[in-house]
Amino acid sequence: MFDKVTEHIYIHPAEHYTDRPNIGLIVGEKFSLLYDAGNSAKHVEKLKSELSEQGLPRPDFVLLSHWHWDHSFGAKFWNAPVIAGRKTDEQLQKVAEWQWDDISMENRIESGEDIVFCSEMIKREYPDRNKIEVVPADIVFEGRMSINLGGISCEIIHAKGPHSEDSVICYIPSEKFLFLGDANCKDLYGKPWKFDIEHEEDFLDNIAKIPYDKVLTDDFIRLLDALDFELCISGHAEIMTKNELYNSLGY
Repeated sequence: MFDKVTEHIYIHPAEHYTDRPNIGLIVGEKFSLLYDAGNSAKHVEKLKSELSEQGLPRPDFVLLSHWHWDHSFGAKFWNAPVIAGRKTDEQLQKVAEWQWDDISMENRIESGEDIVFCSEMIKREYPDRNKIEVVPADIVFEGRMSINLGGISCEIIHAKGPHSEDSVICYIPSEKFLFLGDANCKDLYGKPWKFDIEHEEDFLDNIAKIPYDKVLTDDFIRLLDALDFELCISGHAEIMTKNELYNSLGY
């Protein structure tokens, strides 16, 4: 179910078994915006069904937080224009050419293009990997853009952050709310760590051992300092206050 956070903001909670992220819905008087697309057609169908059950609108726009599969692979199935930063769109165009047989997936892990964790989660979400369809964005921006949904505006910002250089956050000033995607999270691609699907109980402990990149995190904090928000949510965790976010980043 989509949980109502403010008069205009709803959040569908993350599902960790196949790494489905939190999905945000911002509802204006004219348009609605979905923050992140979901990770598959199956995920999108579930989201659409729950929107209908709750009498909520389907999105007029879908905004991607970054290119990683769990946030972007559902984009094709919304039948709405997809918005992404330039770096996200460039990476999605590359991923659209990837093959999904076992050997190709293993080769990408060896080359560093992908990681074991994502590979295992994709196999769970897609029993038939021939159904993976990756699409580029319809609307591409650089730096920052605003979108007026009618009575409520969203500030869409290329934030970089410690997780991925293409990270895009969505700030809703009137609600003092910030969608982070995974921008505040650690870099799972650039730092060595181990994931064994037979021992998933070790996942959080292994993540905790990965260090933050201090330069990227300092830059990210400076960007956050300029935004007047009280609450925020990242891709796979609960709602936090601004202070709780800063504490989680070591500030």
